[in-house]
Amino acid sequence: MVDRPLVSIVIPVYQSERTVGAAISSALTQTYDNVEVVVCLDGATDRSGPIVDAHGDLVRVVRQENQGLSAARNAAVAASSGELIALLDADDVLLPPHVERAVDRWRARPVEKAYVTCNAFTMGRSGVVNRRTVLPRKAPAADSHRLALLQRNIVSVLSVYPRAMHDEVGGFDTQMRVLEDYDFWVRAAFAGWTTLYETEPTALYRRTGTSLSAQRERMAEYEQRLRATVREEFADRLTPQEREYLARAEGMETHDIHLERGDAALREGRRRDAAREFAAASALVPWDRPLALKSSALRYLPPAGAFYAWRERVRAGETARS
Repeated sequence: MVDRPLVSIVIPVYQSERTVGAAISSALTQTYDNVEVVVCLDGATDRSGPIVDAHGDLVRVVRQENQGLSAARNAAVAASSGELIALLDADDVLLPPHVERAVDRWRARPVEKAYVTCNAFTMGRSGVVNRRTVLPRKAPAADSHRLALLQRNIVSVLSVYPRAMHDEVGGFDTQMRVLEDYDFWVRAAFAGWTTLYETEPTALYRRTGTSLSAQRERMAEYEQRLRATVREEFADRLTPQEREYLARAEGMETHDIHLERGDAALREGRRRDAAREFAAASALVPWDRPLALKSSALRYLPPAGAFYAWRERVRAGETARS
């Protein structure tokens, strides 16, 4: 291992003509000076190819017929040379210190088998949402991290990990059409890899109506598939708490589905329905204290109709007790 290890920034690209240029530029302008950028063109038929090729020998390019995100990531990793792998999707952007901070965090790791997951601001059609980030405000304790990961994906796709981890875990599962990174982190956890958190946002993560992350129903299906695989493949390694949780969560709606329904109920003024949905989400992710508090507050707040009626009486000159 060298003092400043080579970091391979791998970018899978499919129909990303509007965003891939910004992604590559962000990879090429890192403050860390020992990086290579490897792009896999996964059967793209739009202008993604010419945009990638315009960067010349600054970027290593792999071409293949469309095989999906997992296969494209694996191909890019296979063509790379770095001791560390930095993931970057074609619609996300790295801030200049992203790799530097991740490497510094990794070099100070308390155990040998460790990788770094980096926080990011979310970015939508109207721009960057600087108060909303992709990682939880407070990561679960190390001794309960694996259970918390089974309950919810608490690892950012914008992570930096050793090539040795990729080889040991077996890369990204090409059968996982969504949540392929979640599946990868779970398998890494059961292989004994520790997650280190870089909590200061160092990237921009795009959320749009057309992204894979917006396909909630499909993601729920694959989340159940992931948990079923864990129950089967790691049955002899599960703790009693993990086994109990997986049994309880089997067949249930996912955390994200309940959150989506709760948000919709809030927008429509249905507080009781919102409280019920947030309580269900909290039961699936019990370590998320802000979510539990939100659910509790909604249960005890007065109905919206009562509040508005009281406000109108006050405006009419009556006292709050009348």
